[in-house]
Amino acid sequence: MTGVTHTEITQQAFIRSLARYFIDTHSIRHQEINKNQEYTIDELYRLAYPHWTTNQLQQRTYPLKSILDTILAENGLVDFDAWTKKLPAAHFDSEAFSNGSRRILQLRRQIINDARAKHKNLTEARKRLGQLLHTLQDFYSHSNWIELGKVSINDRLGIDDNIGRVAAPNQSTCTSSGCLKIRVRCSFYQKITLNRCPLEYYECKNNIRPEIIAQGLLTSGYSSNQHNENNDPVTKPINVEKCSHGSVMDITSHQPAIGGINKDTTIPIYSPRFDLQ
Repeated sequence: MTGVTHTEITQQAFIRSLARYFIDTHSIRHQEINKNQEYTIDELYRLAYPHWTTNQLQQRTYPLKSILDTILAENGLVDFDAWTKKLPAAHFDSEAFSNGSRRILQLRRQIINDARAKHKNLTEARKRLGQLLHTLQDFYSHSNWIELGKVSINDRLGIDDNIGRVAAPNQSTCTSSGCLKIRVRCSFYQKITLNRCPLEYYECKNNIRPEIIAQGLLTSGYSSNQHNENNDPVTKPINVEKCSHGSVMDITSHQPAIGGINKDTTIPIYSPRFDLQ
């Protein structure tokens, strides 16, 4: 998949935080940082410690790179772990906004407790940080936050269960009229990996209902085979037109309202709102 991935977002944030640390501790002068450039860990350490040899640089940055690798791996595993991959709260799917924010809050508390413990288990803290960041990132790509015209972060995420006004359970949130069904032949690789051929998916534009936008209500898409924290099934309602997550693999995208609203990638077969990536 292409677009700005979880890995890229997390890595950039990690390195920008490292740059801020070096500036705050006066290891690097503010004017030495080019705001238009994305740095690597090695490049920042080279600015902070110009007298280090290449071997010193490699040896002393290795632990930090290993920490980042752990965070990135756990971030990605949220989409593959048997429990979390279909858990709405882990992705802010199915309008599970309170549960999603509560999950972030719980992980945050666990991370702090891990760091404060007498016998620190920072490996677990790093894993939880990766999981937390995945859920946080999915809020923006799985909800209608962008469609609501928001250009800044939701500063209530992970702070409060109530992160904004949410569409009512019996309130339609999407419309089928904004989506176009696409049916194409699949490649051999797609047939093997996606286990379906031909490919049927939707490209959508302006498929959030106008009244949802006008009222500033949050919504997110339902997906196939989801379950809640009690392992009870979470299904897309059939008596009201809720949004789907959408993708060639999402069966609910064929149920009214058809299509979907995820903007995870720039590839239409995976993201109906690929144009907003």
